[in-house]
Amino acid sequence: ITDESVQAYGPAGDAYLHSGMYTFELGDADNRTPVQARFSYVWQKQGNEWKISHHHSSVRPPTPVSQEEMTKTAQENFKKWNDSLQTKDPKKVAALYSDSALSFLPTVSPKHITDTKDTEQYFVNFVLKNPFGTITDESVQAYGPAGDAYLHSGMYTFELGDADNRTPVQARFSYVWQKVGGEWKISHHHSSVRPPVPVSAAEMKTIAQTNFKRWNDALQTKDAKTVANLYTSGDLSFLPTVSPKHIKNLGNTEQYFVDFVQKNPFGTITDESVQAYGSDAYLHSGQYTFELGDAGARTPVEARFSYMWTKSGDEWKIAHHHSSVRPE
Repeated sequence: ITDESVQAYGPAGDAYLHSGMYTFELGDADNRTPVQARFSYVWQKQGNEWKISHHHSSVRPPTPVSQEEMTKTAQENFKKWNDSLQTKDPKKVAALYSDSALSFLPTVSPKHITDTKDTEQYFVNFVLKNPFGTITDESVQAYGPAGDAYLHSGMYTFELGDADNRTPVQARFSYVWQKVGGEWKISHHHSSVRPPVPVSAAEMKTIAQTNFKRWNDALQTKDAKTVANLYTSGDLSFLPTVSPKHIKNLGNTEQYFVDFVQKNPFGTITDESVQAYGSDAYLHSGQYTFELGDAGARTPVEARFSYMWTKSGDEWKIAHHHSSVRPE
């Protein structure tokens, strides 16, 4: 007995209710299993002997797991999974997944994986990327009366690549962990690359103005190569202000600026419009005035511009630039 209460009945105390909790040890001596249960006995005196007239025994319902405890469990299990990646042994990673009912939708595979063999095969390549995950936002929802299943979802960032060249990848995750024979196993895992955060019109305008300043500042260096390096080395379309050519490569772009930078150009935007195309491309168009010539004899030239800037990795590059003298 681990907890009890006794209530007497009858004028002579010849009946009582004995209730509470008890733990039974069951099984062979070297393999005992504790079972927690609840009891209610009614004992009555018959002659000089006490007899049980009622006995109710039931397995004790599991104690509900608190949100704090379940979150701690989820974080510990994620650490186990993340630590298994560091071993670079796909078998150890796959061992954390359920070998019966499994649904696995990986980050970089089109397959819906439903067994541990294919899970192991997926991780053969993935562990070679030296992945290390860090949770940046999370939610834990418990299921089942005993807290023997939970959904762990949220955002994580993976660092991938060699030690001296790590690349962060932001992703989203959903794990369902279930207790199977005393062990936590993953029965569902869905991981996906985080969609890009939409850029507001105000943010994109700031980016456009910053990039124009970079381009204008490059002109001040009088280094044609520095200016040309702001243009994409791939699919380029450049229609300069004072050249009849349609320039499509960096070599000719640099050649154009060899002469142009000697005019001491400084541009000031007088009217502009920015149109975003997703978060990694925008068109910046409008009118600018260039001051050209030596310090004592500057000449203003009003012109029109269209820039298409695209993001290449973490860098903004000019994919299209059309500049023309403003008509009278």
